Amino acid sequence: MLSRHWLLASAFLLMPLALARADEPRGLNITFLDVEGGAATLIVTPAGESVLIDCGWAGARDAERIAKAAEASGVKAIDHLVITHWHMDHYGSVEKLSKLMPIRHFYDHGVPDALAEDAANFPILIAAYKKASDGKSKTLKAGDEIMLKQADGAPSLRLLCVSGNGEVIADKAGAPINPLAKVLKPREEDASDNARSLGFLLSYGSFRFLDLGDLTWNVEYKLVAPSDKIGPVDVYQVTHHGGEASNNPVLLQTVKPRVAVMNNGPRKGGSAIVVADVRRLPDLQAFYQMHRNLATGALENADADCIANPNEKCEGEPIRLSVARDGKSYTIAVGWKGKPRRFETRIVEK
Repeated sequence: MLSRHWLLASAFLLMPLALARADEPRGLNITFLDVEGGAATLIVTPAGESVLIDCGWAGARDAERIAKAAEASGVKAIDHLVITHWHMDHYGSVEKLSKLMPIRHFYDHGVPDALAEDAANFPILIAAYKKASDGKSKTLKAGDEIMLKQADGAPSLRLLCVSGNGEVIADKAGAPINPLAKVLKPREEDASDNARSLGFLLSYGSFRFLDLGDLTWNVEYKLVAPSDKIGPVDVYQVTHHGGEASNNPVLLQTVKPRVAVMNNGPRKGGSAIVVADVRRLPDLQAFYQMHRNLATGALENADADCIANPNEKCEGEPIRLSVARDGKSYTIAVGWKGKPRRFETRIVEK
């Protein structure tokens, strides 16, 4: 458990972020947490419900950072914890986090008996996951939804699973062929659990956010071929920490994000090739990074004011996104005290 002194200090420091006027309707908030090259994305809905997609590495550090962000968002429990896949940088902190705050519902793509690519850690971590979830996690597949509470007077909110276990949502009847899909350059089949990642499209009014976990190249392609099953998005969480095994250019060019957020570490992810591919997208208005990539130069990193943690030794600053109550605009701020930058959502034709 966190110490009483830590909790009191944290509450005092974060009070301005957590408190809002009681009569002010809540919008949709997304906090991209720094878990040092892992993944943890906290979503708080207008109804006050919380969704955590992945939860970082094993140990106390990432669990405490998640708990701090939850407290700053006025969240006392995680209503829905989603594990995109079984790599330890995505689910390692389940044990510690479950001791810091209640976790009510667990979701994954199915619990395997073994994981060849992490034979040493998997038995320990999956035992902790089963204990925390009381063996009652729900297996999701492409096309499933996590049913979220709808807030009175707010736009419709939907969290759709678009990929899982290497499968993707179906093409709509009569959907046109995606012309960009003609340039496929398939790669060798990925046998790792990355290819089985759960991926999600979150929509709130006209706002659309895409998070594909660590989904890899060939499965990414299936999401936009033969027809585009996703459509344009406002915000794209750069897949697989900005790794070259993911971020298929056909997907990037099809979903046309206006903002990209990359949850890389100082020495993990953030490939110069991926950064270049994302930054040259014609609709892109801003590119954010969790860390400066210490292995590349300034031109292969985001602008300095769009990097949450420029130094390897850091305090774990997040990137914070807030969607207006009407779902028509959103702001992004770097760090706990960063100045928000405003963006308009694109109107997607139904």
